[in-house]
Amino acid sequence: MKKLLIIGRGQIGSALGNILGEQGHFASAHNGHAYEVHYWEKDMDALSTDALLSILPDAVINTAGKTDLAWCEANAREAVRCNLEAPVRLYERIRNIDHPIRYIHFSSGCIWDGPYTPDGRPFTPTMPPSPACLYSWTKAAADAMLMNIDKEHIAILRPRQVYSGALHLRNTLVKLMKYPKLVDTPNSVSSMAVIEKTVRYLLTHSEASGIWNVYDRGVITPFQIGEMLWQTGVRTQPQKISKDELDRFHTPKRVDTVLYDERFERCINPENVEAQLHRAIDELRHAIELQAASEALAA
Repeated sequence: MKKLLIIGRGQIGSALGNILGEQGHFASAHNGHAYEVHYWEKDMDALSTDALLSILPDAVINTAGKTDLAWCEANAREAVRCNLEAPVRLYERIRNIDHPIRYIHFSSGCIWDGPYTPDGRPFTPTMPPSPACLYSWTKAAADAMLMNIDKEHIAILRPRQVYSGALHLRNTLVKLMKYPKLVDTPNSVSSMAVIEKTVRYLLTHSEASGIWNVYDRGVITPFQIGEMLWQTGVRTQPQKISKDELDRFHTPKRVDTVLYDERFERCINPENVEAQLHRAIDELRHAIELQAASEALAA
């Protein structure tokens, strides 16, 4: 059984570990291989060569990073270290080990400020970034440095507004449940289902390197998602807010981004965004009901 070392246990790291692990209950349903999963939850810079050799993983999946936009602005030096310097130093240690180790690094589709390019096109992996805040700058810079070191053996994933049916604070659906007003601007979003499918592909296709935009097929708006959540009964009916109004009080600036990647669509064949959202929202509703029932029993 191949070994995976997952760095970070946030929304993406925890979900991937559960899905890809030997005990992952999604493995048989997705006809996917199970892996022996190890986690690294300490500081990435503390993951020494000796620690890597003790596990000797077949792949390292880096899902760690500082993602809170305001925190990054207030702690700029630490944000740069965690999001830019540490992932690069980690790969330098990985590449010096005499054992083939796949390196999959999670970046972000938020490195562009759109929703579209000035000439109205979605953003593709090769387009220059247009960061709107320090967080986006750190992710874009890390991508550039990693690709400069070894673009033939590193795979970089750029998801956008990650969501699932889990009651997780970082889940985009959970976030959108609490805002009374939502913008009605086009965006790409990324389900954990499409992220899992992409990671599985990369783990079985060692030649698939470089930068990948990762998203559900199609375009949606935060307001439309809010309407879907309302129709399912997990939030109140949202009101619309203009992007200009949102930008006046939301700092750092929130970006809208629509992604496209011809290679990703050909290799992964992502499902339609609305179908994925309906499934995830149904799962989320069920999770909320279970939580409410558990709290009622506890009371």
